[in-house]
Amino acid sequence: MTEKKFKISNYWKMNILYSLLIISNIVLLIGLISHFSKFGIGISLETFQDIAAAIATLSILGYVSGKLPKIKNRGNNPLYGMSYILIMCVIGIMTSYFGSKIDAKTYFGPYLEMFGILCGVLIFLILATNLKSFKEIILGNFTKKNQLKCLIIFAAIGLFASYAHVTVNDTPANIRCLIVMISGLFGGPVVGIPVGLISGAYRFTLGGATALPCAISTVLSGVIGSLTFIWNDKKFPKTLHAILLMFLFTGFDMLLVVTLSPPDISFPFIQNIYPIMLFASVVGMLLFSIVIKELKEHINQPSIEEEKIKELENKLEGYDKEIEKLKNEIKNLKK
Repeated sequence: MTEKKFKISNYWKMNILYSLLIISNIVLLIGLISHFSKFGIGISLETFQDIAAAIATLSILGYVSGKLPKIKNRGNNPLYGMSYILIMCVIGIMTSYFGSKIDAKTYFGPYLEMFGILCGVLIFLILATNLKSFKEIILGNFTKKNQLKCLIIFAAIGLFASYAHVTVNDTPANIRCLIVMISGLFGGPVVGIPVGLISGAYRFTLGGATALPCAISTVLSGVIGSLTFIWNDKKFPKTLHAILLMFLFTGFDMLLVVTLSPPDISFPFIQNIYPIMLFASVVGMLLFSIVIKELKEHINQPSIEEEKIKELENKLEGYDKEIEKLKNEIKNLKK
């Protein structure tokens, strides 16, 4: 009974967290619409409609993708292949539609540059996951030694993510909060909170008008990631949950900038970097979640030696039963 109450409590804590993050994103969206419509800074109603259509389409695609494995498990179902074809068609239509309305080179250049930085950071993370300490944590074996190693590695990558950035209209965009969030989701509060404090303090020393809100959001990303880890039974969350959390937190991050910075600085700042940071955060969390899932399956999969040992043990068990049967026959014959 106690365990059931504990799980229900964690369920509601997660719902409250998601609700607060959703509210913060709605407040941010309302503030952006109000500000840009008031000052007429090059964002029309049609642009917001395009953004809403893109978000709605991606949400539907994500929902359908999440249901595909269930369809596949039912056997050779033609809906499985048709769903993937449909997804590819929709992505193609979206790409053609938005590509025809913008200058692809000007618009996608910063995204490609950010994707390059993201890949570089993820390579370091993937290499780190092959260490014994990371594998132990993936299996749920937490010790002071392996947590300390993870803390040092994530802190180093977090500092690198603060240094490596993409400049959009003289505004730097980076993936610092993504790395800190991952550290909390992966290693819990012992890893996530110190990494957040170290990365946040480093960001604050860099200075600038947005130093305080960026430092605070960095620390909070470690705290929220750690809380999510605890409420999820000390496991890395499912891919969809991790992506949703990162998507909503990026909006919350931008709201902190608006709240704690002057409007003449914060709104142009968000206009320049919000889309690219949202892209990097969501894609980065998606890729890392896939890596963790594949690594967990690989670790749990028995090796060739283990399978051979199990096969021999099964044979021995069969021989033991046969020997016992023969002993019983001998006893009966003697009687």
